[in-house]
Amino acid sequence: MKQFARIQQGASVIPILVSGTELLDLRSLIPDITPEAIASGVLNEFDVASLKPITGEVQYLAPIHGVRQVPATGFNYKKHIQELKVPTPTEPEVFLKSQYCLTGPFDPIRRGPNPDVKLDWEVELAIVIGREAQDIKAEDAVDYIFGYVCLNDVSDRATQVDAERQHHLVRAKSRPTYGPIGPYLTTGIDPMNVDLWTKVNGNYEQQGNTSDMIFPVYEMLAYFSRHMRMVPGDILATGTPPGVGMGKNRFLAVGDILECGISNLGAQRHEIIG
Repeated sequence: MKQFARIQQGASVIPILVSGTELLDLRSLIPDITPEAIASGVLNEFDVASLKPITGEVQYLAPIHGVRQVPATGFNYKKHIQELKVPTPTEPEVFLKSQYCLTGPFDPIRRGPNPDVKLDWEVELAIVIGREAQDIKAEDAVDYIFGYVCLNDVSDRATQVDAERQHHLVRAKSRPTYGPIGPYLTTGIDPMNVDLWTKVNGNYEQQGNTSDMIFPVYEMLAYFSRHMRMVPGDILATGTPPGVGMGKNRFLAVGDILECGISNLGAQRHEIIG
């Protein structure tokens, strides 16, 4: 397992390897963690001993810069289906979040100017594509994955469903700051046995495990590859476990503190602002 991240120190953006308590500078290998750096294969194998540690105060950024696509799915956890009382899907849902919604793991989330916003949380395991994927098989999917990040699929439920009960997922999930990712981009984990959680103001709202998925990670990636071309650095969000605000009719307000995390991928913390 390797944990990559991007940090800012002063005016410098620094790609790093997190090794225990040390932050190791990757700038001798790559200028930044980008789709191009992932595609190059440089991060697949390198001499850790040659990397220099970074000291001092740092700020964590989104762990990938320049993401091109954010495909996503919903209704992929059995217990989430139960809490929303909706039919179990027979195939994955396919939609996209705007890449411009992505933000860092500790940045504020802006609620937006609409007073009717119903701001909700959705912690999700997201696949980071490592090589071009189209029409691949589930048994080969692992070879197309570079790693995984924690993504909070922030959603405005007021604009997600219209008066005729039609769903509009792209518009509900694509405003700036509605896609925090990080802090770590982690490789070499079993994606089907990781814990996910969300807290609002210190209280647990979501607790789940990817073993509850209806469509497992490799099957999900193969399915998406049959409908779209994915390239290195793309992020595929795989759905959320139970405990979302929509299931409780309880939503985020200005001043709330939203936290979420996934095993080995780190934890996020955000203040909700107007």
